[in-house]
Amino acid sequence: MAQQDHIDGVLLGYCIRQFRENLKAKDPKWTQEYVGRKAEIDERHYGKIERGKYPQTSFITIGKIAKALNCSLDNLFENYEKELIAYKRRTGEVDEE
Repeated sequence: MAQQDHIDGVLLGYCIRQFRENLKAKDPKWTQEYVGRKAEIDERHYGKIERGKYPQTSFITIGKIAKALNCSLDNLFENYEKELIAYKRRTGEVDEE
């Protein structure tokens, strides 16, 4: 279970970073610090979430981040699920269909 928690945190962070990087490609203000401030969470904490250091980030915190990134929780979770399936295929946990 600890391994799954770790992977969940890494994948969630990866998805959040993708959203931020897409915004940053259009406007350089979208740094980790900017999103942290906009989400009203500590900028260092936000950076650790992006790097997957907090595998069990609270729903409220994820909601604040999604709102700061102007994305829906549905969209964020959909991307997370795609990344999880891709990870499981790479590691052989899911058969190719």
